[in-house]
Amino acid sequence: MGASKIKKFIESTTVVQPELKQEDLLRRITNRIRQSLELQEILTATVSEILTVLGTDRVMVYRFHKSGSGEVIAESIRDHQLPSLKGLNFPADDIPETARQLYLQVRMRSLVDVSSGLIGFSPVSSSSTEQETATHEEISYRPLDPCHAQYLTAMGVKSSVVLPILHYDVRAKHPQEKLWGLLVSHNTTPRSVSKEELEILQGVVDQVSIAIAQSALLSQTRQWHYTEATINWVSTLLHSRPSIELQTALQETVSALQGCGGRLYIAAYKTNDAPELFTCGDQPSPLEGKPENFIEEHPVWKSWASFKYQEKIKPDSARREPLVITDLYKTSALGILTPAFRATPIRGMLVLPLYYRCSVLGYLSIFRSEIDTETLWAGRFDTNEQQQLPRQSFEAWRELKRGQAQEWTSKDIELAIALGHHFAMAIEQYKLYALVQSLNTNLEHQVEERTAKLQQSLEQWHALERITNQIRSTLDLNTILQTIVREVRDLLNTDRVVIYQFAGGDRSKVIVEAINGKWQSILGIKASKGNFPKGESRLYKRGEVRVIEDVSQANITPEHREFLQSLQIQADLIVPIGVGNDLWGLLMAQECAAPRNWLLPEIELLQQLADQAAVAIQQAELYEQSRITAASATAHAQKFSTVAKQQKALFGVITEIRESLDVGTIFKATTTEVRRLLDANRVAVFRFAPELGYDYGEFVSEDVQSGWPKVSREVQHYCFGEQYRSGWIQAVADIYGTGLSECHIKFLERLQVRASLVVPLPKGDALWGLLCIHQCTAPRHWDPSEIEFASKIAAHLGVALQQAELLSQKEQQAEQLKIALQNLKQTQTQLIQTEKMSSLGQLIAGVAHEINNPVNFISGNLSYTSQYAKDLLNLLQLYQKYYPDPVPEIVKLAKDIEFDFLEEDLPKILASMKIGTDRLHKLVLSLKNFSRLDQSEMQPVDIHEGLESTLLILQHRLKSKSYHSGIGVVKHYGDLPLVDCYASQLNQVFMNVLSNAIDALEEYDSTRTPEEIKARKSQITIRTSVKEFGKLDTSMGASVSTTGNSLAPVENLEVAIRGTSAFANPSLTQESAGCTQENNNHASASSAPAYRLPYPLENGKASSERDVLGRPTLGVSADSSLATPDELTHSLDSTPSDSLRISHVVIQISDNGPGMPEELKSQIFEPFFTTKPIGKGTGLGLSISYQIVVEKHGGIFKCFSQQGQGTEFWIEIPIWQPQSDKH
Repeated sequence: MGASKIKKFIESTTVVQPELKQEDLLRRITNRIRQSLELQEILTATVSEILTVLGTDRVMVYRFHKSGSGEVIAESIRDHQLPSLKGLNFPADDIPETARQLYLQVRMRSLVDVSSGLIGFSPVSSSSTEQETATHEEISYRPLDPCHAQYLTAMGVKSSVVLPILHYDVRAKHPQEKLWGLLVSHNTTPRSVSKEELEILQGVVDQVSIAIAQSALLSQTRQWHYTEATINWVSTLLHSRPSIELQTALQETVSALQGCGGRLYIAAYKTNDAPELFTCGDQPSPLEGKPENFIEEHPVWKSWASFKYQEKIKPDSARREPLVITDLYKTSALGILTPAFRATPIRGMLVLPLYYRCSVLGYLSIFRSEIDTETLWAGRFDTNEQQQLPRQSFEAWRELKRGQAQEWTSKDIELAIALGHHFAMAIEQYKLYALVQSLNTNLEHQVEERTAKLQQSLEQWHALERITNQIRSTLDLNTILQTIVREVRDLLNTDRVVIYQFAGGDRSKVIVEAINGKWQSILGIKASKGNFPKGESRLYKRGEVRVIEDVSQANITPEHREFLQSLQIQADLIVPIGVGNDLWGLLMAQECAAPRNWLLPEIELLQQLADQAAVAIQQAELYEQSRITAASATAHAQKFSTVAKQQKALFGVITEIRESLDVGTIFKATTTEVRRLLDANRVAVFRFAPELGYDYGEFVSEDVQSGWPKVSREVQHYCFGEQYRSGWIQAVADIYGTGLSECHIKFLERLQVRASLVVPLPKGDALWGLLCIHQCTAPRHWDPSEIEFASKIAAHLGVALQQAELLSQKEQQAEQLKIALQNLKQTQTQLIQTEKMSSLGQLIAGVAHEINNPVNFISGNLSYTSQYAKDLLNLLQLYQKYYPDPVPEIVKLAKDIEFDFLEEDLPKILASMKIGTDRLHKLVLSLKNFSRLDQSEMQPVDIHEGLESTLLILQHRLKSKSYHSGIGVVKHYGDLPLVDCYASQLNQVFMNVLSNAIDALEEYDSTRTPEEIKARKSQITIRTSVKEFGKLDTSMGASVSTTGNSLAPVENLEVAIRGTSAFANPSLTQESAGCTQENNNHASASSAPAYRLPYPLENGKASSERDVLGRPTLGVSADSSLATPDELTHSLDSTPSDSLRISHVVIQISDNGPGMPEELKSQIFEPFFTTKPIGKGTGLGLSISYQIVVEKHGGIFKCFSQQGQGTEFWIEIPIWQPQSDKH
């Protein structure tokens, strides 16, 4: 085309068009944007308004796709002059990449006139100055490309105007302008466009860009709200329900991610555990047709998941990225697993490995099915080939694609990551809860087993007590033995219990039995010699037990096995009964129904009962002998009157033994009766000291005739003792002339003895002591009847000793059982309390962690929200500046919403939200510090940090309420070093002490009037300090000494106090709700800081003064109670070895409550002691705190209290712990 033609066309475009109402058009479009939040409505109204203003035949909005193709999404046509293109797609080749770059980079606007064959270009500069220049400069024209002309002609267009629509996504990770679409105006006749019209269209395009940005923000906000709602609902299902609803949560997750199915695989927690699988919707077929073969356990799956996950990990990020598969059949790594998906519509898969810390808990897999896509194109063309010729027709052409895979968007991935985090935490809690339940069940079983054993031991003791009472209540041997076999049968729950007596010859037989059930009786049966081989008899004589658990398998003779089987015996427990050195019989427990494994406690019980039987037999035999003797003496009453009296006395002794098992009482009664019957001057019981042989002992009981001295004293003599072991009886008529050794005579002379009868006093097979009968007035001949009587008395005393010892043993065992049961109950309660505190620690740590996530989210978004609000307010201020006269509708709306107040109050609201999130951060930090689950070992800890965390947790109880005026907290914190301790356990101590103080003050205030409370407000005071000790140089006029309960200094730790001391208290003041901290500084007259000596002194000695609570006061009674650093430095420099040492830190927690009486103060550290109502206290808080401070930390835990003055708890722990105590 010639230059003249171009010039003519340019001149035609300068013809003045009818004046357009530019402001009205922009105002209408702006109002439409404000009135509607839906982009489609805004675009539809915009093209309609432009069509009306320009008067062209078609105005449309064209939007680009990611692939470069595009679609007409809004259109307005005048009088059906042109066919509708709305909803039709155009391929990327229709608008070349070079053109798209011009639209984006210089915002190129194009004007086409097909009839003149020209195309004009008008770029828009990014700066305002260039923009003004572009507005007034000429539009540059060039000849129109023939293909372009043919393209527009086929569309029925003679002239067109195209303006790019750009979009700036401020929410993107790297924001930058993108070509969003085009505003296109078509006309069927040639039409020129003036510069004014072009600027109007540019203004409309700018408004459309704002509407697009607004719509994008709205869409993102809606998506964010949907995502948050989904996460919150799934979190509620996993964390806020009584039970973890994994199945429901999986279904909600599949629905939220638009999946056709999903599965939650939970790996085995321990080696013996089985994995778990939750499924929803479409699922792959089981591997090898076995439902128990999970696809997640296949080696190919594990290898793929591990490899892919390592690729996803970013070194500087803790995010757990999911493994995304868009098309399962294009993933070669899982080729061997794809047959399991063939029968399903599953095409895509998103797999999220569930991690907790560094361990894999399982996999969360979401499946997506394949879809069919349909696209309407403007004209038929081949999508696989580039177009060489312009399209001849734009009639709609439908393209249908089947079996297409769905893409996983970034929104899907972000939502999956968030939900996977909640699933991981829920599964970990689920596993931990199951583990705790298992441990609790095991603990309950152990307690039940231990309780059952104790109950069994108690029942056995009761049985022994019944047997002992039976022995004491009767001397009938058959009754006693029958009681024994009956008790054994019931205790052991066995089929038959018998006692077999060896009587020599054919008289050996079963004399008593107790049968459980319908088993045959073997009472009176006799055993042949083959049933008791010589080897077994020797074992029984040595007191050994024979245990036969299965007669058919036992190592016994065939004759013996046949004999036992004939008596229906399948298991036998045999315990010998020995009387003296002789084998009297056998106590046998027999099982007839089946073989039995005899337990050690059962064997020991049977041995104890055999000992009781031996005592009863011995006592019965003695009684029988005494009865025979008494009968003989009765027949010769006159001849043996003295013997009769002796027997009567003997019966009295026996009765005394039966009625009382107190050895002292028996000895007293026996010595009195024997001295009276024998008319002796002194009768005494002498006991040998078993650990010193038979040369040393003491008189433990005696009865002395009036006028003769008592001999109750310890005796050491080498002239007698050994001979009595063999049962020798010494009867001395006269100590002179009977062949006694000189030392023996001198010994008896010291006791004023002239004649003596000494009988050994046995206890079982051992010599226990002597029964001594002294005649002091003159020599005396001892009658054989008197000797025999004394021997019988000694024998009965021996029985009494043995029986009393057995009873004492049983009583001790009963007491030990009672103590053990009580200790077990206490231990069980403490274990439950400890488990509660551990669970509480885990719960606090979990709650802190869960609170921290949303708080971080809110805090992170607040800064963006504040910036957005500020930008919007700035934008409105610009509008007000450049459009000072808004329309009445805007004025009315601003007045209705109180815009001035809103503009002022919105930043304040956001600042208040920021303060709230900061306070939540501090609360979370305090909860973590209080629980300290990661500090299971002893390590250096800041004591003040633990106190502050505890006070923050208890803050709600310190604030004033409707029924309580609140409690003040005053803190005097010293300058403490880090202290080696168990932080969580020490926090538990602080919690227990402070909670008790709050309870006491609340109860105290409930009894006081408002005036009394106002005059003396409830207050808790916390003091911390370092306990120092050592001594100062004598030149200072005072010395320091440690007295009372002061602890020794920590070895190898000496800190010399110089001008700046580690013990100086800084001036710190912290205020919080309900709390005030004041640190007092001690100062002397000089400017240098002074230091108070650690212990009270009076004239160089420790002071015993105490304050109103009974606490030791601290002070120095020298010229001044304070020493300046210069004085300390001088003393330390002159005597380096006298430097002070740091030993302990002291925490004093006191209240100004009512105090407590002395009788309550003495019991507060006892387990289960509490003054609180039932259900409000266990009585274990201070007891456990005492164990933590004293036993775990080697410290001191004391309580000072005076009624009406308040209570103070003194906690003192070492600063450094030995290395062996830290683990």
